[in-house]
Amino acid sequence: MCNTCLENHNKWPPHVKHRVVRIEDVREGRVVLEKEVYCQEHKADKQKHICTDVCVTCKKFICLRCRLLSHENQGHTVRNTEEYNASTETHIESLQCRVETKVTTIKNHVTCIKNQKERVTNHIAGKRAKINESYKKLLKKLDERKAALDKQLDAQEEKLCKRLDEMQDVDESLITSIKSASVLAGNSMKAPLEGDIIVIRDTLSGELKNVLERDDPEKKIATDVADRAEQLTFTPNTQCDQLNIGEVRFLKRELECVVELSNKDCMDGMVATPDGRMAVANNTGGIDIFSADGQLQKTVLKDVKIREVGYLSDGRYVVETNNNAITLYTQEYAKLDVMFDTLSGDEGGMCSITVDSNDLIYVGYWKAGIIQVFSPAGGKAIREIPCNDYNPILINSYNDVFIIKYGYTIAIIDKDGYVKHKVEKKSKTYACAAVTQNNSILIAWVDKDKMLVSIDEYTSELKHVQTLISDHKIEKPEEYWYYVREFRSGEIAFCTSKRLYIFKITITPCSP
Repeated sequence: MCNTCLENHNKWPPHVKHRVVRIEDVREGRVVLEKEVYCQEHKADKQKHICTDVCVTCKKFICLRCRLLSHENQGHTVRNTEEYNASTETHIESLQCRVETKVTTIKNHVTCIKNQKERVTNHIAGKRAKINESYKKLLKKLDERKAALDKQLDAQEEKLCKRLDEMQDVDESLITSIKSASVLAGNSMKAPLEGDIIVIRDTLSGELKNVLERDDPEKKIATDVADRAEQLTFTPNTQCDQLNIGEVRFLKRELECVVELSNKDCMDGMVATPDGRMAVANNTGGIDIFSADGQLQKTVLKDVKIREVGYLSDGRYVVETNNNAITLYTQEYAKLDVMFDTLSGDEGGMCSITVDSNDLIYVGYWKAGIIQVFSPAGGKAIREIPCNDYNPILINSYNDVFIIKYGYTIAIIDKDGYVKHKVEKKSKTYACAAVTQNNSILIAWVDKDKMLVSIDEYTSELKHVQTLISDHKIEKPEEYWYYVREFRSGEIAFCTSKRLYIFKITITPCSP
């Protein structure tokens, strides 16, 4: 525009807010002309509508027509472009003024974090130093205790080997005497018959006869010494809160007795009684109660066909009968009116029972592959435990888990049915398990082909501790069904369908 036009342009009120720039400023880039933006709401119209305003409410760039018809009449806040840009610029500049203060605050916090991290590392380093110091002291004590155990073993080795060395010296001396007497007697025959030769021959032959007629040394004396050495056992300490490696002791194992069961091939279960005896359940009827020396004390519930039996903490009997029914009896063998909603044989198959320290009764079903949990009050099961990939052939409560037998395997499962640990031997080696008074696990392994039973002790994670009974020959039963239990007095009961074997375990301390 020329100057005259510019003056007239500025006189018209609607043009007051217009921005007028010089052509030279545009050419030299000092002023950037804004690109005109056309309203998209009216793009179908032949006339183009330039966007000149901003609806703050809708956050949209709008034209004058939109402002009048669609925004202001609805109460929206609308500003022209210059006002909006100025307002926004002022707002952003005010925010930027706060940046330095905010950054300084955060940097101070980073410094604080570094200081606190240094406190953490310094404190933990101090504690680690104390742990190392304590560890060295305890390690020294452990070394001392190990040395004491080694000293006990060395003393026993020296003592036993000395006895064997003395036997060997006696035998070697006897061999020398025999050979010497034989040579002298033989040489006497080379001398002519004159003088005292007859007396000499008689004396030498007599000496040879005497040494030859001495009793032959008994192998048993030497084997007894070796047997005594093999009775030496090391029992690791199972109480983790005590600084104690364990004990070296003599462990003597011997068969106490073998008892013929009155009902042969009818044994279905065995459990230690609260008064320290052993109860053997018969599926043709009755529970035989045996003492630790194998004496049959009495037979109870003779008319009840029993598969398994357990005991509640108050002495009541928990009896499983042939039809999967669970019944409670008093200590005086009176039947109680308590019903348990167990699965039938068709539904669940055969079952096994165990009772835990809280008097909960667990019933494991072979076919259904579940374990039902009952309270002593009876009724329906309060929960079910799925047995995935195994059947609970025999179950034993153990702390807050179970010991399960399935196939040739013994496993530890948790209360949700998951296998935590397991142990097995070669095929055709049957297994059964029990819990000892010292909270370890006994497993009896039966070699089906050789009919040899071995009983081993295991930890709660089924790690082998020691062999208690090794390859003891048993008579072949009609049924491959076995139980192992521990008497309160320490004897181990192993039961087949025909016989009850009781092993006595004698433990004596090893003195240097």
